[in-house]
Amino acid sequence: MSVQLKEIIKPIPIVPYSMNIAGVAVTMDLNKLHCVLVEYIDGSLGIITEKDIIRKVVARCRDPSQIKAFEIMKQPLITADAETDIRDAIQIMRKCNVRNLIVTNGSEILGVVKRSTILNSIKFEEEDNWTERVEQIQTSRGEDLLY
Repeated sequence: MSVQLKEIIKPIPIVPYSMNIAGVAVTMDLNKLHCVLVEYIDGSLGIITEKDIIRKVVARCRDPSQIKAFEIMKQPLITADAETDIRDAIQIMRKCNVRNLIVTNGSEILGVVKRSTILNSIKFEEEDNWTERVEQIQTSRGEDLLY
C-alpha cells in the first residue's frame, strides 16, 4: 500500500516579506515547524528554513531583528502535488537538493513535508509489508503467530 503526500503533510504558515528574522523564528517556534513561507511584495512565495537562519544569520553574527525575511528567503519553491507517491517525492527532493517539499493541489498550497517524515513513512511501510509477509508464510505453514 503506497502513501501519498496528502497523508503526511503539515500546514505551513505564510509570513510577510517585511517580517524580521526574529519574528520568523518565533513563528516557527509557535507553530512547532522548521520552516515558513514568505510572501513577497509581488505576491510570489519563498521559503525560509531553520538551516537558512543558522547559516545566513546566526553563523554570520547578524542581528535577526535587523534582517528582513525577503533577504534570506529561497525561491522558487519546490512543489509536488498532494497525490504524489512518497517514493516519487523523495526523487524530486534528491534531484532538487531540498529537505522540504511544498505540497499543492493545483495552485493551492496545502502544506509542507520534510524529507525525514517521508523516509520514516517508507520505513514503516516496509516494516508493515515485512510483517504481513511473515504472517502469510506462517499461516501457509500452519504455524501459530508469535505475537
